[in-house]
Amino acid sequence: MTMGRRMTKQRQRGFSIIELMIAMILGLIVVAGLIQVMISNRKAYHLQEDTNFVQQNLRFASDRLGWSIRMAGFWGSAKGVSIANTSAAASAVTSKGGDCSAAWSVAVNPGTSGGGAVYGYDGGSEFPLGSGCVDDTDYVKGSDVIVVRYAGTQEMAPTAAASIAADGSPVSLIASSNGVGALFASASSVPDLSVLSSNALASSASVAARPIQFVYPYHVEVYYLSPCDDPGATAHCTASSDDGDPQPTLKRIRFKSDGSLVTDPVVEGIEQLQFSYGLEQQSADGSIYAAKYVSATSVGDWSKVISVRLAMVARGAQRDISVPHSGTFDLSPGCSYAVAADGSVTLSNTTDCTGFSLSALARPQQYARNQLSQVVQVRNRTRG
Repeated sequence: MTMGRRMTKQRQRGFSIIELMIAMILGLIVVAGLIQVMISNRKAYHLQEDTNFVQQNLRFASDRLGWSIRMAGFWGSAKGVSIANTSAAASAVTSKGGDCSAAWSVAVNPGTSGGGAVYGYDGGSEFPLGSGCVDDTDYVKGSDVIVVRYAGTQEMAPTAAASIAADGSPVSLIASSNGVGALFASASSVPDLSVLSSNALASSASVAARPIQFVYPYHVEVYYLSPCDDPGATAHCTASSDDGDPQPTLKRIRFKSDGSLVTDPVVEGIEQLQFSYGLEQQSADGSIYAAKYVSATSVGDWSKVISVRLAMVARGAQRDISVPHSGTFDLSPGCSYAVAADGSVTLSNTTDCTGFSLSALARPQQYARNQLSQVVQVRNRTRG
């Protein structure tokens, strides 16, 4: 009986202190391993998230720029050299104010200075599109600027005066099937092309007195880089913009419905942007191709530009020191720079991007980056 009680007591004995300590140590090792896995997964998630952010922004910027460049030079059935500007077209812009002149915004003829369907400016230490258009503090120095002009595809009959005024564009284009056209203020009366045209329109009894005519909304767009997205209360980009973390942003100047010019942020994270222009060459069989690509200052005749090659670098939204983000970015023969693993930047060539610098922020440039290059056809040029 006594032996049975002793054996029962031995079976009910708990862990010893040594056993408990061993179990706790093993548990801590397992928990530490799980925490390390969670930390690694979290880093991998943020790295992938930043990479996706960069790729998505590059894709969006490419799509937006590509669409506008492909639309450049669409004038309905008219030709840019045969489009007249009525005085009302210019006043539709200047009467509402804005930083850029009316003459610049409605210059559709490629023979005019700064005019035509596509016109570019090489980057420099100041915003290249005239004084007062964009404040120099709101421009990424050394980044290129491109201007595109075109008519929208929403055609209307010239008799639909109320619809034309309500379309949303302060300036409209009337184009006729004989190749002539005119820009006019959308809120004014539609001009008579037979008066404005230098080409006599058919008026004999055997031929229609007037060719087919349609009205289209007119668009002008300027794409450039700004050091920040939202300047905030200061109205211009500073170190405090974007909640103290300025994000380089692709921006666009366009018409508002009231005739003024407004600047829209298109996509954040675009750090550098360069354009080169393909000049038309005709082969022996009559086909047209881009013989060479040159910078904006080397384009002698902008009506000969049939394609645009764009190159841009996008960076992540958050500084990341978990992994090295070194790389060399060659955007053009005259614009390249390298970022080391420690975030230091070396500008190896700035012939095409004079004034470009990444020293505006004091912290090292340790961001995920990616580069994109593509060629966009100015399709309305190649179609004749």
